[in-house]
Amino acid sequence: MTTPNPATRINDAFPEGEASCDLTVVIPSYNTRDLMEQAMRTVEEASGDLSVEIIVVDNASHDGSQQMVRDRFPHVELICNDSNLGFAGANNLAFRQARGRHILLLNSDTIVRPDTLKTMVGFLDDHPEVGAAGCKILNPDGTLQLDCRRSFPTPSAAIYKLTGLSRLFPNSRRFGRYNLTFLDEDEVAEVDALSGSCMLVRRQALQQVGGLDEAYFMYGEDLDWCYRMRGAGWKIFYVPTTEIIHFRGESGRSRALRIQFRKNEAMAIFVHKHMRRRYRLFPVWLLHVGIVAYSLYAFIKPLLRRLLLPAVDATLLLVGVWLGIALRYHPTLEPGIRAIEGVSRGLGVDVEPTRWLVPPAYSDAQWIVVYAAPVAIWIVTLALLGAYDRRRYSPGRAILGVSLGFAIIITTVFFFKDYNFSRLAAAAAWGCNTLLVGGWRWGARRLSGASTGRRLGRRRLLVVGTDEAAESLVSALAGWGGLDSQLVGLVSTASDQRGQDVADHPVVGLVDELPGLVKEYDIDELIFTATSVSDALRYATARPARLRLRMVSGQVDATSPAPTSIDELPLIDIRPGT
Repeated sequence: MTTPNPATRINDAFPEGEASCDLTVVIPSYNTRDLMEQAMRTVEEASGDLSVEIIVVDNASHDGSQQMVRDRFPHVELICNDSNLGFAGANNLAFRQARGRHILLLNSDTIVRPDTLKTMVGFLDDHPEVGAAGCKILNPDGTLQLDCRRSFPTPSAAIYKLTGLSRLFPNSRRFGRYNLTFLDEDEVAEVDALSGSCMLVRRQALQQVGGLDEAYFMYGEDLDWCYRMRGAGWKIFYVPTTEIIHFRGESGRSRALRIQFRKNEAMAIFVHKHMRRRYRLFPVWLLHVGIVAYSLYAFIKPLLRRLLLPAVDATLLLVGVWLGIALRYHPTLEPGIRAIEGVSRGLGVDVEPTRWLVPPAYSDAQWIVVYAAPVAIWIVTLALLGAYDRRRYSPGRAILGVSLGFAIIITTVFFFKDYNFSRLAAAAAWGCNTLLVGGWRWGARRLSGASTGRRLGRRRLLVVGTDEAAESLVSALAGWGGLDSQLVGLVSTASDQRGQDVADHPVVGLVDELPGLVKEYDIDELIFTATSVSDALRYATARPARLRLRMVSGQVDATSPAPTSIDELPLIDIRPGT
């Protein structure tokens, strides 16, 4: 173990002397003890016939990471920092004493496949012109992390990314340039840049270009490094013949805003460092403005997403109120109104419906209240019934909210005589809003199902447990299909199961990580098995209000008739105090 001087420069961050082993694996660490242990075990299992040294650089973790390495991996070189030097600073310290022919940058929150090290080292050995190579990097749910292969942020590529055109047209060679989304993710390709979460670098390339630029504290240093390697004549390759799993952002789950700031700060540094001279005629300040604008957008995006559905409903509800009033006071209804009056008088009841043949003589301010107040009541009732949460695309839930709001409106209006108007107008508005608010949700779900094979707004599930009951439930859900819920993955109590598959679904994390997993994967419901019910009861008191907790007490029979929704399964609701 060594305690280094933090003042490491780019130029002196290269490995000295000749190589004495095949591979040096550098793992920077910051408060990811359990994940790092899993990563190190998978590295050792994947070493095979290769001579491999592992260097862990801990950035002043306070979760016991350092002691875990000393106790369980005494043969590993451990560098302990007194403060957090960032990703670049930590790696540079390890580079100085690396003895491998190749150096692998590896995040502590990864799982290495058994063939990864052999495949990547073999690729560099077979291609001496390649300075760095990266494999396929997957999310825990099996999807590709787009930044595992990238192009440099040229003005055009950056603008396409910042404006969202790259997301709208991912298969376009022009608009999909930044993350190279137009390339086949399973084909080997020369690229501009790779992700530092798993990047294999040739020793000679590192000695030539130096270490990572420590001006980047977190994010962007890998992009800068690849740019310098390319400038020195080395090729960069994406090699998807092997893969790793990356649990992105595990060391900073609770600092999403800070992470976004670091990302955009890194982009600004890169633009200032490499683009200013290359694009002298281009107003580089425009990219800086775009970066600032994108940062602000990323900050308010979650709020905008939560306000979008209420804004759509509010617009439709206003239209519905206008239509209801227009229908109630339409001239063609006058004969019917007078007929109702005649019948009522014949029965000895003088309701005087003809007094409502014309709209009330409200002032402009009063008309604003007549429109705004019912809309506000309807939005509140929809929100209370979950129409903007886990059942945001449920037509039935929307219709129930509109009906409850109607009952509140016609009751409330009795207490405000200055705004008292025909109940038939309110009823007409209720009918219009039922069709509008419930109808667009029904249409959206049907259209989404027809185009994508899945229904919009399906509840997202995590199964907590990996026992036989969990396997039977997962297999049953997969076999039935067509349910109104989507199984994201499983959660385990055993760290060695992370990244493994259970019933063809990934184990995305551990029970202790449930709060972060629920947030990261936008989970609507957790289903616990009997063996994990103690974890459920412990988590129930601190769960988000929108999150539903249920338990399956035994195995689910996949051969039984398929239910139409997951609510029909034999599941028990779990609430605080149960």
